[in-house]
Amino acid sequence: MGVIIEFEPIGLRVEAEAGQTVIQAARGMFTPESGGISAPCGGKGLCGRCRVRLVEGEFSPPNEVELRLLGKKGLEEGYRLACQAVIIGPAKVEIPSEALTGRQKLQLDGTDAAVVPEPAIKRYNIPLKTTSVDYPYSTWQQVEVFLAQNYGLSGLRIDPGLIDRVEALAGDDPVTVSIRGREITNAFMTGMRKPVGLAVDLGTTKIAGFLVDLETGMTLAAEGILNPQIAYGEDVISRLAYALEGEEQYSRVVQVLREGLDRLLHTLCNAAGVVPEDVEEAVIVGNTAMHHLLLKLPVSQLARSPYVPSLTLPVEIKARNLGLGMAFGAVAYLVPAVAGFVGGDHVAMILSSRIHEAHGVTLGLDIGTNTEIVLARNGEMISCSCASGPAFEGAHIQQGMRAIDGAISRVEVADGGRKLHYETIGGSRPVGICGSGILDAVAGLYRAGVINYNGRLDANHPRVRFNGERKVAEYVLVPLEESGVDRDIVITQKDISEIQLAKAAITAGTKVLLEKAGLKEEDIERVIVAGAFGTHLRLESAIAIGMLPELPLERFQQVGNAAGAGARMILLSETERRRAEEIARNIKYIELAATPEFSDNFLEQVRFPG
Repeated sequence: MGVIIEFEPIGLRVEAEAGQTVIQAARGMFTPESGGISAPCGGKGLCGRCRVRLVEGEFSPPNEVELRLLGKKGLEEGYRLACQAVIIGPAKVEIPSEALTGRQKLQLDGTDAAVVPEPAIKRYNIPLKTTSVDYPYSTWQQVEVFLAQNYGLSGLRIDPGLIDRVEALAGDDPVTVSIRGREITNAFMTGMRKPVGLAVDLGTTKIAGFLVDLETGMTLAAEGILNPQIAYGEDVISRLAYALEGEEQYSRVVQVLREGLDRLLHTLCNAAGVVPEDVEEAVIVGNTAMHHLLLKLPVSQLARSPYVPSLTLPVEIKARNLGLGMAFGAVAYLVPAVAGFVGGDHVAMILSSRIHEAHGVTLGLDIGTNTEIVLARNGEMISCSCASGPAFEGAHIQQGMRAIDGAISRVEVADGGRKLHYETIGGSRPVGICGSGILDAVAGLYRAGVINYNGRLDANHPRVRFNGERKVAEYVLVPLEESGVDRDIVITQKDISEIQLAKAAITAGTKVLLEKAGLKEEDIERVIVAGAFGTHLRLESAIAIGMLPELPLERFQQVGNAAGAGARMILLSETERRRAEEIARNIKYIELAATPEFSDNFLEQVRFPG
């Protein structure tokens, strides 16, 4: 029997044989379309480009080739060459971004509400007079006097590190300064450049970044990356547990996240043709765990019952203290959290969807590794978070993977499950299945009777078999001859159970909120479905397995990355920023772990609808 090698950040698990090199194990699964490990020299140990990092498990001892190409420091940090490291047992392997080929399909767009730009940053172009004996005033003295006389801005503060960034003695060229509140945060002598801001939706799995013109409100560039912390756990509890192992571990998960954000910033700036020093404000929204891990706040109380955050206040911090190479005095604003598992991203989703202003009854779900749910009735909101788990990201699914080229993303079941039609991302041969594909497949097989209401596969179905020594029932989704890898692609009994648990958590959470509000499913007038997975799921499939309420489709609205849209609104408008803070204060939070009705509902909802 082989051993399981897990490749991050793409979330693909490979069954390999002890004695194989890492790249030999990977070659059976990865394709040029789906992505994999870059090896320009063909795996001969010449280029050093197939660098990976061993996160868990054990490989053979490093050899001379690895010592030469990686150095002692690289080996101490856990890096190995995939063409040289030999597999001994189960392992988790991180593929660094520079060695990763292929690209994940990341959801960036969301429905924007109209916002009139009124950013926290104000720009002023100030004429100067040459410093001389007759006019003995430095650049900063002239700035101070001009702002006080022309704009009534007296008593301003300045970061000392900013002072030497402009010439102390004034010439005839004007100086441009940026002011945030009562503080000068940027200054330069090269003319009036556009002020730019950064909005970030910091997700457990994905990070979406947006570069925004603060004067016009136009989005100049948008990009998404996988959260580099995935190598330390696919869910927040795993990462918190890793951080709590010691100071070195906590520093590591903080460092990789901050480095990832800075890389994203520079990628966005390159795409927009601006310099990072022009980025003068950042707004970051994220779940409470990501918020704490970015700021390096105490997290022990967040990792155990009653799961309380260190703070739920808005945070303003110099961007440079987060490792972001923005304007020297730039500030990062972190939207306040609500509770241990309801963070600023949920607040941003509510803001951009205008759920807080909705009349009647509105249900909002931001579906992801954690799913946040809000029920609003005429401005009153109650919210909860349920651990829907990473199954919707393709994790914990035997041949699951994230949404990259080659992932099966749509499935149609025909002829009682004897025939299938599927679509893959990028149109290439299938190499695995992502969240929307597994949801479609399970829903279709349930409707076809191949899966019963308890989630059991029909052992007598012609496409169901029992896998070898483990005697695990599995449905053959794609036979070897159609597959882009060296085996059949299957859905196992365990995969179905993972989907049952994930959907049961969401449904039970929804039912608890309805019960607390004294409402029934049919009272819901509108359902907002947000998040990357929520954007790509097929509503009919989610309703068929009981994950979403059984309501007419016209009541549903899929809004994409609503948290990212909310982050841009908060970046652009101080009014929207105050609204977000008010939303966070006014939400009534329900802790499901302390709610007996949740456990009862959860057990009931594991089954598929009768």
